[in-house]
Amino acid sequence: MAVTRKPQSVDEFINGSAVAAESLPLVESIADIQAVKLRLPIDLLSAVDEARSRRKPRPSRHQYILEALYEKTSRPDIMQ
Repeated sequence: MAVTRKPQSVDEFINGSAVAAESLPLVESIADIQAVKLRLPIDLLSAVDEARSRRKPRPSRHQYILEALYEKTSRPDIMQ
């Protein structure tokens, strides 16, 4: 596991990094967060890792999955 610095803000903590934080909604406080444990098939996790490796700078898994969830739930056909 890589050693990383402590997040400087709640937004940075949620988004995984300060990079591309503008793409995700701001979270007002840590109290607005619920931890969730996901069980994913290894091939799906490998596909996620491959897709995020093509982005520069590479987002964390956490940030990449959050972006996908926000993108999916913001689609008008999903929210009906």
